[in-house]
Amino acid sequence: MISKIRSVMQRITEETFRILVNAGSVRKVTIQPAPWNGKERWAVVLKLGMDEATIKSARTEVRTWASLDSLARWLKAQGCGVAELRVV
Repeated sequence: MISKIRSVMQRITEETFRILVNAGSVRKVTIQPAPWNGKERWAVVLKLGMDEATIKSARTEVRTWASLDSLARWLKAQGCGVAELRVV
């Protein structure tokens, strides 16, 4: 799943995400599984108009979180109040 995320979607920085959320430009935020090295991780997929994007980190193409709790805290700190959770 994470290889699909890496190959198809554009990637944005955390700062850009925060700006887009505060501007009301993010149509939908989806949290989805992103297995990495045999461990369950979580990634964020954004709907921006007709395009989708993921958050990138300073070291990796797709930022992932080990727990939903930490991801929820991070989203709240960025100004995001609603997110859809996809469990596949």
